[in-house]
Amino acid sequence: MAKAGQYTLKEKIQEEFLECKICFEPYVKPKALPCLHSFCAECLKDYVRKNPDKNAMRFCCPICRKEIPMPPRGIDDFQDNFWLLSLSNSLEEGEDECRTSCNGKNARSNVWTTQKWNHQAKNVTTASNPLYPPSFQELKLRGFDWYFGKVSRNASEEWLLHPGLQKGSFLIRQGEALPDTYTLSVRDCDELRGYLVKHYKILSKKNGDNEKDHYYITAKRTFSTLEELVSHYSVVADGLCCKLTQICDKPRSLLWAMDRGKPDEFMTTKDTLQLVKKIGSGQFAEVYYAKWNNQVEAAVKMQKKDCVTTAAFLDEAQILKSIQHNNIVKLLAVCSDEPVYLVTEYMVNGRLSQYLREGKGKQLGLTSLLWISAQIAGGMAYMETENFIHRNLGARNILVGDQNLVKIAGFGMSKVADDPDFNFRKGLFSGLKMAVKWMAPEVLLYNKYSTKADIWSFGIVLMEIFSYGKEPYDSMGSKEAFEKVQSGYRMPCPQYCPAEIYNVALTCWNINAPRRPSFDFLNSFLHDCHSTS
Repeated sequence: MAKAGQYTLKEKIQEEFLECKICFEPYVKPKALPCLHSFCAECLKDYVRKNPDKNAMRFCCPICRKEIPMPPRGIDDFQDNFWLLSLSNSLEEGEDECRTSCNGKNARSNVWTTQKWNHQAKNVTTASNPLYPPSFQELKLRGFDWYFGKVSRNASEEWLLHPGLQKGSFLIRQGEALPDTYTLSVRDCDELRGYLVKHYKILSKKNGDNEKDHYYITAKRTFSTLEELVSHYSVVADGLCCKLTQICDKPRSLLWAMDRGKPDEFMTTKDTLQLVKKIGSGQFAEVYYAKWNNQVEAAVKMQKKDCVTTAAFLDEAQILKSIQHNNIVKLLAVCSDEPVYLVTEYMVNGRLSQYLREGKGKQLGLTSLLWISAQIAGGMAYMETENFIHRNLGARNILVGDQNLVKIAGFGMSKVADDPDFNFRKGLFSGLKMAVKWMAPEVLLYNKYSTKADIWSFGIVLMEIFSYGKEPYDSMGSKEAFEKVQSGYRMPCPQYCPAEIYNVALTCWNINAPRRPSFDFLNSFLHDCHSTS
C-alpha cells in the first residue's frame, strides 16, 4: 500500500494514461484521433463546440494542435480506443484478484464496463480516495504565483486570453502528455491571428546519479530550478515567442482546489459532534441534527463515500468559507477525515418545499410569501455580485428558520462564473439525478451555465412559493416538460400568485438568456412588493 504522498503503480498508470487530458477524469468512451491522442467522446464534442475553426470540417487536437479532419458523422465516427479500455479492465481485474485473495470477496467496480459507455456515465465515479498530502516538490511549487498545478491546456488558454493581460503573460502547469514534465504557457500576439497562447514543454534530466533534476526547454540551456528558468526567460526571450512579462492571475476555483483539506479555523474533529438524529438524505450526503461542542445546534452533512469524491465534497466547504450573507447558510466547521462532515447552522423548519407543503408554511399569507421570495432574491443578488453560479436552485435547497427566515443551501454544484473547463467539481457526480424542471433550456441543450440560468430557476422557485410547495409541471414528466418549454409553453399562474409576480416570473423564463432580469432588479422589485403589501 502506498504511503501518503506516494503513488502506487496502478495510480500512476491511471493518472498518466487513463485520464482524459481535457477533463482530467477517467476516460468515458475514449475516442482515438489520427494523431494517436485520445479523449472522452463528450469532452471532445464540447471542446470542438467551444473552439470553432474557420473550416468547420477540421479542428485542432487539444494536445499536439495538429489539424484533424472531422468525420462525416462527427466525433462519434472516430475509432473507440479499445486499448485503453483493455488496460483499465486489466488493472481492475488485478485489483479484484488481490481483493479476492485477501478478503474472500469480489468488490469489482463497474465504472469501466461497456454498459456504462453512455452520456450519463460521464458523471460516474468510483469510491472516493483520501486526499493524499502533496509531495514536497508540489508544496514548494505552490508557493509561486506562476505555478498552477494540474490544469488543462484549454483552461490555461482561457485564463491567459482574459482581457487586461499583456503579451508575455504566463503560467506554468503540470505536463499533460508525459509524466514528470511541466508546461510553460505564454500569451503572444500575432499580426494576423491576434492574441494567442503558445505552450512549451519543460523537461527534466539528471547530470549524474546523485545530481538533482535540471530543467530545460531546450537542452542547450538548463536550470537547477523552475524559479531560475522563469527568472531567465523574464529577462530575455532566448528562443521563446517573447520574454515573460506578467504572471497570470489564479482564479478562485484553482486557489480553493489547492487549499482544500488544509487546517484552518474551520477544522474540527468528530469527537466534538454528537449526532442526534437523521433529518434528511440526498444524492451525495446524509444530513443529521447534531450538537456541536455539547451546546451549539447544528446540521451535519455527512459524505456518501461511494457517491462523491472527498475533494469534490470539500469544494462545497471552500465555497461556503468564501460567502457570507444573512440569507446563505453559514458554515460552522469541517471534519476532513472520511467520511467528511460539513457542519452548518441548524434551520429548525427544514426545507422550504416541505415547509410550504406540509408544515406551518401552509398557513402563510401573501405578505409572508413575498418576504420569503425577497430574501432568496437578496441572497442570490449577493452571489451575482460575487460572481457565483448556484446551478441547483430550488425550494428543496432553501432552508427555513424561525420567523420565516430563509437561507440558500445546496452548494454542491456551485461554481465561479468565469471558470473554464477547469471545473473543480468534475467527477463529483455518481448517477446524478438532474432537476430538469428547474433547469434553463441552454443548460439542458448546451451545458451552458451562467447567472441567467439561475434566474430561470428562480422563476420556478417563485411558482413553488406561491403554489405552496407544489411541484412545477406536476402533471408532466421531465422530458415532456422540457419539450413543451422548448415549444413555448410556460406554467400557468398559481391561484394565489399576484399578477405582477407572475409577470416577472415570465421574464425570468425568456428563451433569450441575456434578456432575463438580474438578481439585483429582482431583489429590489420583491422587497418593494413586500413593503407595499
